[in-house]
Amino acid sequence: MIEMQHINKTFVTPLGKINVLEDFSLEVKDGTLFGIGGRSGSGKSTILSIIAGLQKPSSGKVLIGNDVNSENDSENDFPLTDIFSLDDKKLSAFRNRNIGFVSQEQSFLENLSVFDNVRLPFFLGSGKKDKSKTEEANNRAHELLDSLGIRHLAESYPMELSGGENHRVLIARALMNNPKIILADEPTESVDRERTEQIVGIFRKLSDEGRTIILVSHDEKVLSECDEYVNISDGK
Repeated sequence: MIEMQHINKTFVTPLGKINVLEDFSLEVKDGTLFGIGGRSGSGKSTILSIIAGLQKPSSGKVLIGNDVNSENDSENDFPLTDIFSLDDKKLSAFRNRNIGFVSQEQSFLENLSVFDNVRLPFFLGSGKKDKSKTEEANNRAHELLDSLGIRHLAESYPMELSGGENHRVLIARALMNNPKIILADEPTESVDRERTEQIVGIFRKLSDEGRTIILVSHDEKVLSECDEYVNISDGK
């Protein structure tokens, strides 16, 4: 479950303070495909960034953990946690273990192959990586690429990919550590309708498997495919 409780987020600019989110509360249950819509600048991306622990709210709490009423399997259970009560090291570890982020920017390391970009979250995790664990990660990376129909691109580099291929690589990387939560910021932007349907289908399948998906989109068709969605206006 994800609970945002009375979140306020203010940015200070040379022109003064900008209130991006104002007394914003949200609850997303486990295993839900949840959409967030709204115009550009309405606060959609900020919501994802706060849930991911990448930006701290000016006030309010973000609780992430088990929904006690959920019927999903408990293989990856973790207790309800106020993520901003954690120190930076623990928050980074929590995020790497439990949250996959599909960013709006295609944030690849250009000098790494698709395969190495997908494996990256594994090596960012804490703890020593022995040979057997690395081999397990290699197998998982290949399986993810295969499941998304892009295994043939494993040795390609980001600059060689199309927009739709880039999005699928980002999804594969977000899934590398088998997180319970996937946050996707405009995952269907700049792709055609056929690719959009494929990407939404991937998220639907992940949701049906018990993962919680929150996606931001300005596309009403995409939002209509979600279990629930909200529209954000002026941070509310």
